Amino acid sequence: GSAYIWFPSSTCTTSGCKAHNRFDAAKSSTYKKDGRTYDISYEDKSGASGILGSDIVNTIGLATAETAQFASDPNDGLFGLAFSGEESVRGVKTFMDYAIAAGVLAQPVLSVFLPSLRRNGDTGGEYLFGGIDSTKYSGNLAYIKVDQQDYWQIPVDDITYNSSSLGLSSDGIVDTSTILVMVGTKAAKAIHDNIQGAVFTAATSTDPAYWAVLCSLQSSTDSVGFSLGGKIFNVSVADIAYEDLDDGSGNCFSGIQGNPDEDNLWILGDVFIKNNYCVFDHGATPRVGIAPLNY
Repeated sequence: GSAYIWFPSSTCTTSGCKAHNRFDAAKSSTYKKDGRTYDISYEDKSGASGILGSDIVNTIGLATAETAQFASDPNDGLFGLAFSGEESVRGVKTFMDYAIAAGVLAQPVLSVFLPSLRRNGDTGGEYLFGGIDSTKYSGNLAYIKVDQQDYWQIPVDDITYNSSSLGLSSDGIVDTSTILVMVGTKAAKAIHDNIQGAVFTAATSTDPAYWAVLCSLQSSTDSVGFSLGGKIFNVSVADIAYEDLDDGSGNCFSGIQGNPDEDNLWILGDVFIKNNYCVFDHGATPRVGIAPLNY
């Protein structure tokens, strides 16, 4: 996760920047140069570095260098939603910090609805600043207190498969900027051992290890559950059959992957959020509210 809003500067000449629209600070009458620099790296080894500045939206980062991974990314920049402590420059306030302080939000919350195409067709999702849309989920929101305020980090008490406990627990980060669910290697094996036809491919000198599942599972009714705040929140195996490998095997890249770096801190990314409505509450005691989508 990141807390910055950043996008390419017109002064950036790397391949990652050249592939996108770039911001020309000289053409903004409200832009103010901060003078400090930042350097961000992400879990997938991508990153950006540059100078800080501010405009009428918020403190922003102007990337003067981006890694090559961003060249193929359809987005021009990044709108960070993490806590302000999780940055290379301390003391920089986030968009939510400013919005809450200015009193422009009815509630100090950000609600996220990102349903899968399977659930919702091609009608899109929403980020709702300052409110909660109860029409998007079923039942009541379960609130889980954040236990470390660099990320939206909460305890995961167990993982289940079709409601049967796998006896696994860890802390987890609810993160809209991570596409997959990332868990430790032991947890990934335990999950995929329950998924019919799941295949593990070991790492090579050029590619990391990965799990694949049958693409035919996109019609499966099985589910992987995460125990949070005393409730089980499911991820459909149909959504875990994530993307066709296109190698003639009939296998899809799995939406749940293992990484030894995640042995003690899992990431509940978009594959989880596709199945569950998430509310990021910036109140006096930060917490995450979660409820299953009603789609």
